[in-house]
Amino acid sequence: MLTYSIRSCFLIILLTFPAANALSENISFDYVEGTFTSSTIDPGASPHELEGNGIGFALSLSFNPHYAITLAVLATTFNTFQNNPADTVKTTNLGITGHTEIAEATEIFGNASLLKTEITTTDGDTTSMDKEVGYNLKIGLRHFVHKSIELEFGASHLYALDYPANTLNAEVRLYMRKQLSLGLAYITGDNKDSLSLNGRLNF
Repeated sequence: MLTYSIRSCFLIILLTFPAANALSENISFDYVEGTFTSSTIDPGASPHELEGNGIGFALSLSFNPHYAITLAVLATTFNTFQNNPADTVKTTNLGITGHTEIAEATEIFGNASLLKTEITTTDGDTTSMDKEVGYNLKIGLRHFVHKSIELEFGASHLYALDYPANTLNAEVRLYMRKQLSLGLAYITGDNKDSLSLNGRLNF
């Protein structure tokens, strides 16, 4: 499932590449974004992997030349190997991003967020829900390698439901217009791999 999604996303980016004829003048931290994510979890104790798809929303608004308020929501439904709904995981991040330019077309950033996690589990007869507030810390780098292509690399540490987790991410972003872009990200860590496709509109 994840391999098929990767191929599909790369095909979409290749098909839209000829339209990318304008550079976003600066690295922007003012945007609204819609996301589709495909994730695979290796439970370790079971030979069967859990796969799920999620839809998300993200918003970043600057209140200072070097700071922005951020909000991100992602809801993912995972299936068992019998293809029955098992868990729905919803995460909500509310935080602040700090960023600064370190070279031409290159910025480093850090984000600290409160993280609310909601897990809904069903076995077909009963449904239970578990909620907790934790935190998410992220550092990263954004850089234009071409007039219409941006790369982002980051590392995150989160704590939710009494469980710490570390992840790494890499993303390529194609600007189809100065304010409109399409991003493809790969996130990995702690027995979970995700592929995320997003559309972003800069303000």
